[in-house]
Amino acid sequence: MDSLDLDLVTDEIVPRSEDSTTSSPESTHLPAQVGDGATAALGLVSEAAAAIRELERESAQAITRARNVANAVKEELEHAETRAERAEEMLRLAEAQVEQMMAAAEQSDKDLEILRSELATKTEELTASTRRADDAEVAMQKIVDAIRTQLPVILSIAAE
Repeated sequence: MDSLDLDLVTDEIVPRSEDSTTSSPESTHLPAQVGDGATAALGLVSEAAAAIRELERESAQAITRARNVANAVKEELEHAETRAERAEEMLRLAEAQVEQMMAAAEQSDKDLEILRSELATKTEELTASTRRADDAEVAMQKIVDAIRTQLPVILSIAAE
């Protein structure tokens, strides 16, 4: 049977030095592996640091944008509050004017009712005056008629 000599195969893979007692196959490759691992780790750390710096930069930009948006919203809210305060003041003024107009309308209604009452009184007085004038005219007509009928008789008696 063909069997491989294990020592030969390991010697080809891991060359043995003259002093095999002080150095093992792992120790000959260990510094290179450690160096390669450290370099790889440093590369990863550098990449991670660069990624973190990029995230920090993006975060700073996002914070700046958020602050700008917040400031814009704050300004808009202040403007809205100012407009709301002006609107409330205008509403108060309008309500006061409405109250004044309502009071004026109530006073006008009272004045109108007084005028209607005075008009009714004056209408009654006019009606009474018209009746008295009609009665006076009738009385004057009777007097005129009496004078016409009586005057010629009185004049003829006086002439005799």
